[in-house]
Order: sequence, then C-alpha cells, then structure tokens
Amino acid sequence: MAVKHSNKRINNHKQSQNKDRKFNKHNSKAYGYAANTNQKSNLFYLLPIIFIVAILPLIVRLKDLTTPLSKYPWHSYDNHYSDFFLYYKQWYFISTVVIMLIIIIVKTYLDRNVLKFLPIFVPLAIYGILALLSSLFTEYREISLAGIRGQHESVFVLLGYCIIVYYVYLFVQTEEDVRLILNSLLASIIVLGVLGLTQYLGHDFFATNFGKKLITPSIYWNSLDSLQFTMGENRVYLTLYNPNYVGVYASLVVPLLLLLTVFCKKIWLIPVYLLAIAGMFIGLLGSLSTAGILAIIVAMIFTLMILWRYLVNYFYLSIPIILAIVCSFLLINKATDNYLIKQFDELTDIQRTNNNLTDIKTLDHELEITYKGNSLKAIFHVDEEYGICNFEFYDDANEPISSSMETINGPVTILDERFPEFVFAPVRYDDLFAFEVTIDNYKWIFTNQLEDGSYYYINRYGKYDKIITAPSALFTGYEKYASGRGYIWSRTIPLLKDNIFLGSGADTYALEFPQQDYVNRYNYGYIDQLLTKPHSLYLQIGVQTGVLSLIAFLTFYGMYLVSSIALYIRGRFKSYYAKVGIAILAGTFGYMISGITNDSTITVAPVFWILVGLGIVVNCKAKPYILQEAA
Repeated sequence: MAVKHSNKRINNHKQSQNKDRKFNKHNSKAYGYAANTNQKSNLFYLLPIIFIVAILPLIVRLKDLTTPLSKYPWHSYDNHYSDFFLYYKQWYFISTVVIMLIIIIVKTYLDRNVLKFLPIFVPLAIYGILALLSSLFTEYREISLAGIRGQHESVFVLLGYCIIVYYVYLFVQTEEDVRLILNSLLASIIVLGVLGLTQYLGHDFFATNFGKKLITPSIYWNSLDSLQFTMGENRVYLTLYNPNYVGVYASLVVPLLLLLTVFCKKIWLIPVYLLAIAGMFIGLLGSLSTAGILAIIVAMIFTLMILWRYLVNYFYLSIPIILAIVCSFLLINKATDNYLIKQFDELTDIQRTNNNLTDIKTLDHELEITYKGNSLKAIFHVDEEYGICNFEFYDDANEPISSSMETINGPVTILDERFPEFVFAPVRYDDLFAFEVTIDNYKWIFTNQLEDGSYYYINRYGKYDKIITAPSALFTGYEKYASGRGYIWSRTIPLLKDNIFLGSGADTYALEFPQQDYVNRYNYGYIDQLLTKPHSLYLQIGVQTGVLSLIAFLTFYGMYLVSSIALYIRGRFKSYYAKVGIAILAGTFGYMISGITNDSTITVAPVFWILVGLGIVVNCKAKPYILQEAA
C-alpha cells in the first residue's frame, strides 16, 4: 500500500508539472517577448518604464517659451510665457518613447521575432491612428505638433501613450519585473507625499531658495526672491501643475496602494504602503480636489463588489480592514471640519442659475444688451469735428428709452427701471472714440469707430472682438454645477457634432472652444481665464481627436475592464499576479472615474497608460493560475 500511495503521489506530481508546463506555454504565447520564463528582471528593458512611472512625474524645471496664440483676439499680444511643470515632462516623455520604439524595432530585427498582438490592441491602434490623422489634417497643425501652453500634450504624446502600452506588453515578463515597476512607483509616491506635506503645512519646498535653485536655471538665481511659486494658502499641487491633478493622481494610486496593502505578505512593506497612502491623502485634502476623493470612493466600492467572494471567505480579515478604511474616512472628515460631507453635499446640490445679463450683441449698426429678458439697443454717435459724443437708446419695440446726461461727453444714466444703474460713458481708447457701459458694477468697453463702422467689444487684452453667444447643451441653466464645470461642459458638448470622424487636433481644445462667449464667461467666472481644457477626459478626446477616437478609447479600456472583472470575480487571489491585477484594475478604474471631471495631462496620464499596459500583462499571467486553482 505504501508503494501504491507513493506512486500515486508521483503521478499527481507529474500531472501537476504537466499542467504547469501547459499553463506556462499558454501564458508565453499570449504575448510577444514574454516567452522567457526566467524569473530574473531584465533591467535594461524596464528602465524606460521605470523612468515614466517614477521620475517623469517629479520633473519640474523653468522654461521660457513662446506661443503662436497672439494672433487670436481672445489672447494677449504677449507670446511669451514661463512653464515649470509641463514642457520638460512632454519632451522627456517623447524622448523615452522614441527609445522604446527603437528597442522594439532592434529587438524584433535581431530576434527575427514577429510582433504579436491581442484583440485589445485593435481599438488602441484605431485611437492612435485617429489622433494622428486629426492632428495632420487640422488647421491648427502647429499647435498639435508642439502642444499648447497649459497642456503640452501634443500628438506625439498621444501616440506615445499607445506605444508605452504595447512596450509594457512586450517586455514585462516576470514577477520581479512587475515588483520592480510597482516598487519604483511606490518610491515616487512617497517622494510626492513628503513634498505635499511641506505644501500642506505652508512651507512649500519649492518656495525655499534651495528649491528654487533646483528648478530654475542659474541665470535666474540673482532674482529668486521675485519668483513666486505658490497655488494659494497651503494649497497642495505637488509637481503636477494644478491641484486638480493631485486628485487625478491620487484616484489612480490610492486604490492601487490600498489593495496592495491588503494583499501584502511582507510585514515590513505594510508600513511603507501606509506611509505612501497617508502622504497621498494629505496631498488630496490639501489640493481641495473633491473629484479625487469621490473617484477613490467609487473605485473602492467597485472593487469590493468584485471581491465579495474573497471577502466572505476571509471575513475575519476583510471586516476589520473595511471598518478601518471607513473609520479613516470618518476621522479625516472630522479633522477637516466635515470637509468630505460638505463637498458631497455641494456636488449633489444642483441648482438652476439665473443671470441678470444674458446677452450682448455687437451688431453692425447698434449694440444690443439683454438684461432680465429686456433688450436695450444703444447707438453711439461721434461728431469728429467738435469731438462731441451722444447716444440713442431704444427697447426691443424700438421705443425710445429715457436717459440723463449732466455734461457734454459726460456719463449717461439710463432712467428706465428695466435697466437699473446702467451707465454709458464716452472714453478714448487707442486714439479712437469708444464708450464704457457699467452693468451691475462691471465695466464693458465698446467702439464703432473702426473702418467698417460695426460695433466691437474691447476685451481685457485691449483687442477688438465680436461677442458671440455659444450654443449650449445638457447643462444649460446649470452652468455653475461642479465649480463652474457645467458651463464648460454645456459649451463643449455642441462641439462634438463637428468633430465626429476627425477632431480638431491634439491640444487644440482652446482653439475650438468659443472663447468669444464673453457674456457667459463673465457670468460664470471665466472672463479673465483662457480656457484650454474641458475639465473632462472624455470631452477632451471627443473634441480633439474625434468622437470615433473616443469610442475607440472607451472600447480599449472597456475590453480591459470586462476581461479583468470576468477574471477576478472568481474570488481566487492566491497568486501574486492576481493580487496585483485587481489592484491595478482598482487604480485605473479610479482614474477613469476622475476623468469625468478632469482632463488628460502629461503630469499623470503616462502613469495611467503604463499601469493599463501592466494590467493587460498581469491578466495574461494571472489567468492560467486562476484556471489552475479552479480546476
């Protein structure tokens, strides 16, 4: 009997080995260069990936630049601007992608290897092709190829996102590869967390002389005291340019870190994860990014739904962990004077907006102002021989409107109660006669003294421009929703119908958005801002690279999402790959949620695309283990 039992064990062992070989064979065929089963990491191939996830987000350096936007009436005459966060990130990213592309080509040539693809790369390729075509055929090609101020996400960056996904797919081969990438990301997160703490406490590292010298060329060192580098009182922005992007970054990495902490078996590593999570939460609170907090909550609820079988099986561990997370949120909320609850209430408090001033039309023969539903038509006359100015006023029925003028060329006050405290005053601008209109204590300047005799608005840059009323959709009447995003969204959605097949080109949103919608920009707090982004990843893609490219992008991520859910809902997380896979899924899902109210940015998006590529690889690796466990 002992011999039979021993033979049975030998047979079982052989069967297990055969199974493992089959799984490894299946796994190695799943993607290109991952056929190597050696568990050691190939650092050479991983260095570009590590640079993008760990070093690229940290790059901050002053660069003086020029922009070609001064030719537009809604932009200032000054073409010069300074950038700290975006320009160098863009070009270091593009340079790294070029290196990746060279490695792929050389490796393929030397190994005589035929590049392999998964079906998921079809929509990714379509997205990249449409982004390229949109940028080549746009009238704003110069911007698309170089990137615009405040964004610097050119077509080469968009193509780079596609390439890095495929590069990760080809060259990440072992558990050690995955660990090295994630540990590099962890180190970068900790550095950002420390930096965020200095900003949160009001002692921004970049505001110190050493910090300033670190991020500026030596020619500026004699004037460091004049260099202002803050985002407001204790506002956390890390190295990510905009505090909102801190929320985007946190929505990507916090769910990832939370899951890695839960599954971590190395006791010494747990405090490191917790330190990184704490740093991100401090930065998140200091950034005042409500969207980031909500994205994390949604991502974790989504993940718990997938993990329900695992949570039930290990209830003695899962219940304390869930309670700890809930208690942490409650404590953070209490410590911040109910900040989280207040922000949630604000988000759900949807109120209709009613504005007094709803329209100004700069017409050929008159200026028409609509105030509380009533129209005032103003005609400006100039007697150039005597230098005397006067006005005529009519309502929408062409009936005269009474007014009062105390002195020649003095202010004219409207006496009609429909237009309370309206004051018209002749002024001189650029050696031209113009007039100033005061409405609700805000001054508008117009003239009809240009060659065509038409009425023009003189904007804050001193340029002559026509006022338009942009078409709106969906959020009409609710423009103040989500801190004014409702206005941007309502004026962006109508742009989609003109950008179905091909978009306006990478980084050209500012040129497509109706910047001349001055009245509504005034009503919703954007009169002094250049709107370069729609505050939505999905609207950004739809306008810039086209609605079809947006569908391709959503299909790409949707395929990853669905395949991941189908894989991990089985509830078996015994392998390292399965644990990492669900963690990456949680993080990228959080990013996609935050994308509803935030844009793609060169400061965060490269990390997202690397993690999606890593998630695809890990899913391929995890699948045979999960199937084996289920057998």
